[in-house]
Amino acid sequence: MHDSNPQFIPSKSPQLQSKQLEEKQLMAAKLLSFMPALHKLAPKIFRVVFSLLDRLLGLKKIAMYQVIDLNIPVSTHNSGNTSIKIRRYYPTSKKPKKTLVYFHGGGCVIGSINSHDRFCRYLAKYGKMNIISVNYRLSPEYKFPTPICDAIDAWNYINDHTEALNINPKYIGVGGDSAGGYLACIIGLHSLQTQLPVQVKVKPTFQFLIYPIADMQGLSGSYQKFNKDLMLTRDLMDYFISHYVNTPDEVNLALVSPLQTKNISESPVSYILTLGYDPLRDDGIAYAERLNAAGIKTYHEHYDDCMHGFISVTKLSTRAMKATHNLAMALNKFND
Repeated sequence: MHDSNPQFIPSKSPQLQSKQLEEKQLMAAKLLSFMPALHKLAPKIFRVVFSLLDRLLGLKKIAMYQVIDLNIPVSTHNSGNTSIKIRRYYPTSKKPKKTLVYFHGGGCVIGSINSHDRFCRYLAKYGKMNIISVNYRLSPEYKFPTPICDAIDAWNYINDHTEALNINPKYIGVGGDSAGGYLACIIGLHSLQTQLPVQVKVKPTFQFLIYPIADMQGLSGSYQKFNKDLMLTRDLMDYFISHYVNTPDEVNLALVSPLQTKNISESPVSYILTLGYDPLRDDGIAYAERLNAAGIKTYHEHYDDCMHGFISVTKLSTRAMKATHNLAMALNKFND
């Protein structure tokens, strides 16, 4: 079996959207509605709220063989010797063959390696991979394209230091959820990076995209449809985008909306998850279809009864917990 061609068993959903969002996820979303409108919070406050939400309602912390933080240099928007942090998760003393470089979600405005620490531990244990999580700088302090440049710098650093990081240089993939999935897409699209001050040196062997932001233009039917009783709404996406871009017309750039890229065939073998209750649903499906049309080996999985951000409410919802475990099993398929 070829290492870059995982043998997934298709489990396509018979429908885009179940009749109702799974009950406990809906309960979690409605609980959030009692808080002040999230899209009206200052980013610094929102970041604290987001981390607390995951701590209260998300996954339990799993022990790892080793978890090591490391500061690495970044090359753009540098005032002095600026660095960002990466966190390395080694699930067992026996070194896994493959590594996933992971970018956290949060619209490039919230989120951190801490907010996604428990999820990365879960992926490492059940996906049976080394995980390296990247703490890229956030908007609005660092607007487009700084988060992309940080992601590329981290990717290049990891590939340049595989021996020191104790990982196999032949099998390094890239992934992330939401905005992290967006950054992961860009890593695999080298032709877009010619406009940036940094470019990737090595192509990923695979990409693992969890409900990614594929287009920030906000034109899809699902983007317009979903604006209440969900963790991610249209208003909240608009909030993230307005903090990320420098000017509104930048959403038309392929670097901001990779669904618009002309040459998607550069992408590696891919896994993409889309959800029934998610403003990003239609763009994610379109991205998977474009990858397939370009001849990229792509496994597209769709959970019609789940909402964006379900990994943060696993304590409340057994369905969210099962979906999170299924994600880890999908990652494990790249070991086949």
